[in-house]
Amino acid sequence: MNRTLKRVLGLSGSVVLGLAGAVTFASAAQAHHSDYWGTSVCNEDGTWTVTWEATDGTWPGKEDDLTATVKSWTVEGDVSGPLFVEGAALPANGSTDTLKGTQVVSGDVETVSLVLTSKWSNTVEDTGAPYIVSQPEGGCDTPEEPEPGFVLDSDIDCVGIWVWADNTNPEALAEFTFVSSDGEEESYTPEVGEGFGWYFLLEEPESGLSVDVLVDGELVDTVEWYDQELCSYIEVEADCEGLIFTLSVPADGEATTFTLWTSYSDEPEEIVVQPGGSEVREFKAVEDVLWVDYRIKTAKDGTEGGVEWIPCDEETPSPSGTPSAQPQLPTTGSSMTIMIGSAAALIVAAAAIFLIMRRRRAAQDW
Repeated sequence: MNRTLKRVLGLSGSVVLGLAGAVTFASAAQAHHSDYWGTSVCNEDGTWTVTWEATDGTWPGKEDDLTATVKSWTVEGDVSGPLFVEGAALPANGSTDTLKGTQVVSGDVETVSLVLTSKWSNTVEDTGAPYIVSQPEGGCDTPEEPEPGFVLDSDIDCVGIWVWADNTNPEALAEFTFVSSDGEEESYTPEVGEGFGWYFLLEEPESGLSVDVLVDGELVDTVEWYDQELCSYIEVEADCEGLIFTLSVPADGEATTFTLWTSYSDEPEEIVVQPGGSEVREFKAVEDVLWVDYRIKTAKDGTEGGVEWIPCDEETPSPSGTPSAQPQLPTTGSSMTIMIGSAAALIVAAAAIFLIMRRRRAAQDW
């Protein structure tokens, strides 16, 4: 064999050995890998959480004492947990333990991915392929805010307006505000079943009266007072002993039934007054407590209301020694004969809610 051929064969052999060594080294390096994956669950607020887990890998010919640690990672967003700590040891593949980390993801993000780089005890470093995790099937919807549920009620009698509201959804309690046309305002947020009611006294019949009902600051209803002809059939006076009811029917009216029910009555009293007639009923207070509900009813019409008596101020008698003028209820409408005095107006205003609640109960009993 000539010298030239020997040199060529020698060079070719060196190349082959070099390539074989390179392939052998590359195969050993590429065999190193860690295993990692993720699972996702929805959160109540519409976000979702990925739980990332990792172990070291396994492959044919892996040395028994070969271990791996976390070198670095690439992931979108904020992460936490031991998996995302450089130098953290990766548990052995196939064991019951895994190295874990978590990531909370916004509801408008559909997928996230993790790329993990591990470092082995033989100094080999390996970067794996991206592991992609998506939102749970169906997505994670942001829960709707609970809406308030409520009920409203109102009633109109001869001397004012009664309004009432209650919440029905314990998860979203509404604030109720009642505002009268003469500037009185009351607000409250009742618990479910507690209820909130208020009575607004009619000060000037000629000016009228209305009450706006607001729920969480938004107007939902307006209750308007209106005059009722039958209100002129009853006149109430208060003195230091009790209440005096005068029941009258105009000559051009029709037979009218008056029903009176007091805080002392087991049964209501019914009085029928014919056209042009009049009846008087006096109710004496006992232990400083007295209230009287009334109903006025004709064949075609009807109305009802209530009055509470308030004791006189015995510490401030009239200087002249003569009885003070009797306080009276306000007149409602041009045809009404209910006499008004400031003392009775305060009486009605102070006990309005109590009266109306009892009046409604009495009406149900009738």
